[in-house]
Amino acid sequence: MHTETNLAQGANGDEAANWLRKEWANVLRVRNSGVPIVGFTWYSLTDQVDWDTALREENGRVNPLGLYDLDRNIRPAGKAYQQLIQRWRRVLPTQSVCLTLPIIQPSQSGSAHAISQQEAAQDLRRGTTASQTMTDHAG
Repeated sequence: MHTETNLAQGANGDEAANWLRKEWANVLRVRNSGVPIVGFTWYSLTDQVDWDTALREENGRVNPLGLYDLDRNIRPAGKAYQQLIQRWRRVLPTQSVCLTLPIIQPSQSGSAHAISQQEAAQDLRRGTTASQTMTDHAG
């Protein structure tokens, strides 16, 4: 899991978006060298209040570091994050074991639902669907 913090938009207004793209390139480089990547998160979703004093002082100062401001307006880094998701959303699930693993509580491990989820995850990894698997077994 790669977790990164944002930084200020900067004088040009694109420094945070450029930082995001650099970090994404690092994630791809690590993944392409064989290190499994579970996810990529960006902190924070919204601007922070009093983040510049590590919350030690209550100043009410908004630090514009989020993907969105406190009025829910998207910042340039937020737009860049959206673009990354749009460009990579079809590729990443097919290359990630973690995105195909079923989430099953230990107390449910033998249930029909759990078994169904496990089979569906295995089918995804093989590139088949449950209906193809049933057809293969029937024929």
